[in-house]
Amino acid sequence: MHPLMQRLAQDHVRLARLLDLLSALLDRFRDGQEPDYDLFCELLEYMDTYADTIHHPTEDLLFRRALDQGAENRDIFEVLMRQHSVVVQMNKRFRRSLDGIAHEEVLRRDEVESQGRELVTTLHLHLTLEDAQAFPIARARLDTADWDAVEALAPRADDPLFGTPDPQRFRALFRHLSEQAQD
Repeated sequence: MHPLMQRLAQDHVRLARLLDLLSALLDRFRDGQEPDYDLFCELLEYMDTYADTIHHPTEDLLFRRALDQGAENRDIFEVLMRQHSVVVQMNKRFRRSLDGIAHEEVLRRDEVESQGRELVTTLHLHLTLEDAQAFPIARARLDTADWDAVEALAPRADDPLFGTPDPQRFRALFRHLSEQAQD
C-alpha cells in the first residue's frame, strides 16, 4: 500500500476516534451537563486545521486522479468531494454555536446538539463510504506513479495532534487522549 494511502487510512481511524469523543461530549450536553467546552472547541479546531485543510484536500486530489484514470462509479467520488465542502460548513456552524454558548449567547441546546449530531453522522457515513468504496477503487485503478503524483500535489503538514503533537495548541484534547491511552 502506498504511504499516502496508509496515511489517509490512519487519519480515518483517528477521525473516527475523535467522532466518538465528540458524540460522548454531545451526550453530556444533551443530558444537561456542562461539557468541557475547551475540549469541544479544540476538537473542532483540529478538524478544521487538519481534516478540512490537509486530509480532505488530499482526498480530493486522489479522487480526481482516480476519475482522470477512468475509475468507475464517478458518482461516488463526486458525492464525496461535495461532502468535503459541506462538512467544512457544518463544522464552522457548530463551532459558531459553541462559541456563542461560551460567550453566553442565548441558543437552544437541542438545536446546538442537533448541529453536532448532524456533523458526527455525516462524517461517519462519509468515512464509511470512502473506506468501503472510494479507497478500494483508487487502490485498484491507480499505479505507483499516480500515487506519487497525488502525494507531490497534496498539502503537507504534520498532524498537530497525532503526528508531531502541539500540546499547547490542543491542550485539553491532547490531555484527554493521553488519559484515554493510559486506561
